[in-house]
Amino acid sequence: MVLEGQESIDDVDCIKIIESLARCLKKNPGLRNILPITTAKVPIVKFYHISTSLEGDISLYNTLALHNTHLLASYAAIDRRVKILCYVMKVFAKMCDIGDASRGSLSSYAYTLMVLFFLQQRNPPVIPVLQEIYFGRKKPEVLVDGWNVYFFDDLKALNTESIGELWLGLLRFYTEDFDFKEHVVSIRQQARLTTFSKQWTSKYIVIEDPFDLNHNLGAGLSRKMTNFIMKAFINGRTVFGTPFQVLPSIYPSHMEYFFDPEVLTEGQVAPN
Repeated sequence: MVLEGQESIDDVDCIKIIESLARCLKKNPGLRNILPITTAKVPIVKFYHISTSLEGDISLYNTLALHNTHLLASYAAIDRRVKILCYVMKVFAKMCDIGDASRGSLSSYAYTLMVLFFLQQRNPPVIPVLQEIYFGRKKPEVLVDGWNVYFFDDLKALNTESIGELWLGLLRFYTEDFDFKEHVVSIRQQARLTTFSKQWTSKYIVIEDPFDLNHNLGAGLSRKMTNFIMKAFINGRTVFGTPFQVLPSIYPSHMEYFFDPEVLTEGQVAPN
């Protein structure tokens, strides 16, 4: 959200505006769970839209987020599996209670970047690196808040693996192949980016924002939360990677079987 006639955030009392916006939203009967978060790097108001059962948030002068949204939409438009896998990842994170950055875990956006990075690293790739595709010798520049937000947005996928193969491949990739101590989850380049080159060597899970290159989405993780997330991924790899003939009778559906939080988290509560 931006204010009419106000080009930048300078001289704007963001906290006051966010709190005022929250009060206005609370008057809307179609919304609930209105929560202003004024201590975040980018102050936001979170809310739940009753008729659609969707969660949303409103930020102030977060112009980079508009380009992030366009980038994610462009990746989703390349192949329908992108949307589905991102949704599966969000369900997985929610069932394991590891998807709330305000409680020391990773944000939904961070998990989305992990999915995109995996799909770029697949052989053959499901999606390309849009920020590396351009014509001419020099990469074009589209500067927003000092960051280059250029990317190419018109490609098709070559990989033909099923969604199930890709989901299990993702769990195996992050638990068997990818070295979080050595490399960064970065969707802006095909070559592996090292934690040493970013000087983020003290972090546990490092996820680089594709535009704001100083922003590590895993910066708020503790060692306990990192271990909890990785344990959920490992247990998920076991559950999804173990064939079975008949659905166990205690589960009413395959959804409850594959996303059973008691199994994925071993009955433990996510650390705060």
